[in-house]
Amino acid sequence: MFVRLLRKSILRRKSRFAMGVASVLIGAAVVTALFTVSLGVGDQVGQEFTKYGADLMLQPQSNTIQIGLPGVSIGSVTEQKYINESDLWMIKTIQHKANVLGFAPFLYQVVTVGDGPNAQQAVLAGTYFNKTIQILQPASPQDPSVFSTGIEDISSWWKVTGNWITDQNDTTSAMVGSNVAQKLNLTVGDSFKVSYAGAQNGTTATTQNGTTATTQNGTTATNEKELKVAGIVESGGAEDNQIFVNLPVAQDLSSRPGKVDTVQVSALCVRCPVADMASEIQGKIPGVQGTTITQLTNAEMSTLDKYQSMMALVTAVALLASTMGIFTTMTANVTERRREIGLMKSIGAENRSIASLFLAEATLTGLIGGIGGFGVGIVLAQFIGLRVFSTTIPLRWEVLAVAIPIAIGVSLLASALPVRRATAVEPAIVLRGE
Repeated sequence: MFVRLLRKSILRRKSRFAMGVASVLIGAAVVTALFTVSLGVGDQVGQEFTKYGADLMLQPQSNTIQIGLPGVSIGSVTEQKYINESDLWMIKTIQHKANVLGFAPFLYQVVTVGDGPNAQQAVLAGTYFNKTIQILQPASPQDPSVFSTGIEDISSWWKVTGNWITDQNDTTSAMVGSNVAQKLNLTVGDSFKVSYAGAQNGTTATTQNGTTATTQNGTTATNEKELKVAGIVESGGAEDNQIFVNLPVAQDLSSRPGKVDTVQVSALCVRCPVADMASEIQGKIPGVQGTTITQLTNAEMSTLDKYQSMMALVTAVALLASTMGIFTTMTANVTERRREIGLMKSIGAENRSIASLFLAEATLTGLIGGIGGFGVGIVLAQFIGLRVFSTTIPLRWEVLAVAIPIAIGVSLLASALPVRRATAVEPAIVLRGE
């Protein structure tokens, strides 16, 4: 009997029922679209920030000693320390290891480029361009045992004329900053010689990497290396004034095997504070101090927060509009059916039965509108993704489990007051035509 009454009520008022479904559908479509975009693009927005460089810097903890006379400070002396290259795999074993998108170590030294009066000094940096790291002790058996990383991953925004160095065993190629290339008149394919004076306790020899070391007075060596320009780097930053080589070349040139000065870490911190990652790394690698690049990190988190707030505001407005549409439809429905409600009450129908009939209609309206809104929302999400973010949005079925309850909830909430009015109808007054 209840189902028959519900069916007849809907069939007799198809247009009003359709208007109610349309109201819910619009709200559900907006919820689905924005929620899907938020899930699909939120991480991508964070990924976009990683193109602008690292947001975490690892440095060795150094001891600083103040020197001077009593009451007079002359200055301080800092002990030079290094990070062991052999410990870098531990970065991918922290709790937030999935958020570590890449890292690149750096070993810096001032070298002399060329010979004679035309020789120039420049900063040479050894790093990883594209290196496969062996993770000796993965955090869990399911974690991969290898990880590919390097400067090409964390600094993809560099403008490179020529080619990146792709072979991690290449000991003869270099990437030269644009300012250095201009100053030394170097182009892609040119060869040049660099020398480093300062290696201690060297002997005249040629290493396996082809670096020539010549001792001076048996204590200080001048190491030399012939390099070829593979690419010219233009970043608009300090990189334009540097020469980049594979890390083993710089280590061999300065006689500092297995050592690095700093490590730049690119972290995707949409859901985790980068400061926590720095603390975790400090706990894993002894003698390392993690420093966040707060300007980039704060900008990233601020932009993501504003993006999420905008999504929430638009969704709230859409749901409010749907609620008003359902409220108007159900109010008109109750007003139109006052005589029917009075007749039902006069033959013994209770308020509970009257309310159940209208609430069932509202639930059905929300269910149909929610399902239809989910389909429309998926299409709308793809449109937003392509037009705004230039990417397709993956289908997220968990959104369906959110959209339908919200649609039904909005429909029931909007029907609460009209249903209350329906149960308040006095049969005698209505049937008299008053």
